Amino acid sequence: MAILRSQVFGKSLIGVYLTCNNSYILYPPTTLKTTFIKFKEIFGEPFYPVTINNSNLLGIYTVSNKYGIIVPHIIKDEELDKLKSYLNELHNSSQIGILKSIDNAFGNLILCNDKGAIISSLLKNYKKEIEDILSVETVIYEFADNYLPGSISLANNHGCLVHPLSTDEEIEYISSILKVDEIDVSTVNRGIPYLSSGAIVNDKSGIFGADCTGPEMMRLTDILKL
Repeated sequence: MAILRSQVFGKSLIGVYLTCNNSYILYPPTTLKTTFIKFKEIFGEPFYPVTINNSNLLGIYTVSNKYGIIVPHIIKDEELDKLKSYLNELHNSSQIGILKSIDNAFGNLILCNDKGAIISSLLKNYKKEIEDILSVETVIYEFADNYLPGSISLANNHGCLVHPLSTDEEIEYISSILKVDEIDVSTVNRGIPYLSSGAIVNDKSGIFGADCTGPEMMRLTDILKL
């Protein structure tokens, strides 16, 4: 297990630009080589460069677990071909699901791990499709008076952190869907409640924004068992 506090493109918004699961990490091709080398030392899984519609915002546009990855319909053919080749290289049987939703910031709209998924009401018409791609129980649920469950949380298969305004009832329900042992409220990068913007994590490793404080890091790593 390994963790790192760092930046990408001079910002602590690690989870905006990168995304990961227990099989691979996707990162922007324009990431500085020195930054990339540091990141590779943290994760044992392979790194793959890709963009979505020429955008570096991989953590905003995509969401994944071990069963599948969801990408927006604006993905270009050559980008999709790259993603397919990466999964073939891994002999990975996970699905690539393309959703045609107008609301396509799936990293913000979907909270998931390998056991469950919580989606925004903005994706209610795609619930069955999302459930098929991610192969987990999927519910429409919004908490902390926010319609972006993926944006205000951070999860792996061990635990989950959620927005500080989440109620005890909401926390209990989220835990039951994701089937995690640990769940708590937290922030990242000195008090920011949009947790997924400030980190990428899987079950073994994590990279967190350089602005995360000591107390934030203690809570994040303790709950996620990193």
